[in-house]
Amino acid sequence: MRTRFLFFAFAVFVTFSISLPTIAAQSATNALPAGMTSYETVKVADGIYGFIPPEDDTAFVSGNSVAIVGDDGVLVVDSGHTPSTTARMISEIKRLTDKPVRFLVNTHWHPDHNAGNGLYKENFPGLQIVSTPATRDAIRDVLPKKEVNEEMADMVRKMLKDGSSNGKPLSPEIRQYYETSLAQLEAFLPELKKSDHALPTVTFDSRMSVYLGKREVQLMFLGRGNTAGDAVIYVPDSRVLITGDLVVYPVPYPYGSFFGEWIETMKKLEAIDATVVVPGHGPVMHDKQYIDRVIALLEATRSQAADAFKRGLKPEEAIKAVDLSAYRNQFVADNPERAFVFDKGYTSAAVIRAYREAKDGPLHDED
Repeated sequence: MRTRFLFFAFAVFVTFSISLPTIAAQSATNALPAGMTSYETVKVADGIYGFIPPEDDTAFVSGNSVAIVGDDGVLVVDSGHTPSTTARMISEIKRLTDKPVRFLVNTHWHPDHNAGNGLYKENFPGLQIVSTPATRDAIRDVLPKKEVNEEMADMVRKMLKDGSSNGKPLSPEIRQYYETSLAQLEAFLPELKKSDHALPTVTFDSRMSVYLGKREVQLMFLGRGNTAGDAVIYVPDSRVLITGDLVVYPVPYPYGSFFGEWIETMKKLEAIDATVVVPGHGPVMHDKQYIDRVIALLEATRSQAADAFKRGLKPEEAIKAVDLSAYRNQFVADNPERAFVFDKGYTSAAVIRAYREAKDGPLHDED
């Protein structure tokens, strides 16, 4: 189950009642999924380290985190999804440098990017947590309503008990999928209770520079996109760009996105003089080919959804009418899990958001 959490993958997968073969084949376990607990430490540039979780097929995903080391301190981008994993990252930062983490930047409000905020505050007195105003507001007001909870587990338990979802009987494969997902959800809940999404203490509207001694780190808000408050981080001396979930590999997350503005924000992102790109999810990139690919996909989705609205199609008809096959293979290749995420995770949600935008004009919510 992968999407953007409740949106994060879980709610969407529950909605569509479709099974991923690799997940369905797993045995139920109360261990946290590897994608939430493991990561690779990648040296992105001199003094810049990425903590990059693997691409996986579990119900829950974790975003990338990055530590930028300067002369007199460290700036961390995003704090992780589970306290136990965040604690390991903090220990690793302390091994890499004796300088304190002075700043923590939350790129956006999704919980897999800020569940470790409180743990950073505990370990580094005087830490400033930085975000855009929209992200701070959403962590305070929206996140508590969207985060995984016992009610979600109860929903899955009821489906398994009833043997149906949305009035459709569960096949043996789908039942296995939900049983595995429920086990993972139950394993996640104890970690969730320990999470502390501490609120940002500093906000910026468009641009802000942080100096770690001689090293400058630029924080930017280029416009709405994946969320209403996406922050972008750029390190000029190494030409490293950290995008948050404006860029997600292998398939974009469109839930709650602002389609037309997302396209324009991505074009501004592409124009930044960067030779290394660290996405919100996925491997470190050394060119902008994937950004170009995402822009083309977003433009095609928006254009076709708008055309479907003009032709009088209903939203569910628009989903079927939009044809993204010319782009699908670029994101999916022959990977069945990615195919599911593209078809049900990206296409269905993206067309609905773009359709609503064509119908109502600029959107003002992330539902």
